[in-house]
Amino acid sequence: MKEVKTVWHWWTGWEIEKFENWLEEMEWGGWNLSKVDYILRFKFAKGKSRKMRYCVDHQNNVENNYFELFKEDGWVLVDENIAPWYIWRKSYEYERPDIYTDTKSLIERNNRQIRNVFIGVFISLFLLYLVFIGNFDSTKLISALLILSLAFYGYLIAQYYRYSKKLKQNEIKC
Repeated sequence: MKEVKTVWHWWTGWEIEKFENWLEEMEWGGWNLSKVDYILRFKFAKGKSRKMRYCVDHQNNVENNYFELFKEDGWVLVDENIAPWYIWRKSYEYERPDIYTDTKSLIERNNRQIRNVFIGVFISLFLLYLVFIGNFDSTKLISALLILSLAFYGYLIAQYYRYSKKLKQNEIKC
């Protein structure tokens, strides 16, 4: 029976390189990623130490050729149950492969994530509007929670913009 390790690991869309490096270190240590649940829970099986490149992609709408392009280039999809996040891996020996070959593509990925966050902002603003025009008994509590969610969304947006700015200034190499 194989030894299995479950790890809860927090990661953010603006620090994807750290997350990818963590997955690669686990592989190098002989812990082979077998499943991802809830975007935060990772299951590893004890196996061989492997030199494996992990890349994370965020896509809202994928077409059939999306998966085919990766597979033709030797990438393997780790788990498709965490869409719109796709975690790809590829074994390599010398030159470390990457799915993004230019900074523009990374910035476009960030912009897709920012658009998703804005959906949450608009929903929160709409709910806040409903709270103010309605006669809810717990108006203060609901208002406070919605305002906190707006602050959190603002934080996320700021982080993605900051990351894109670093990419534009070539502080982060792809």
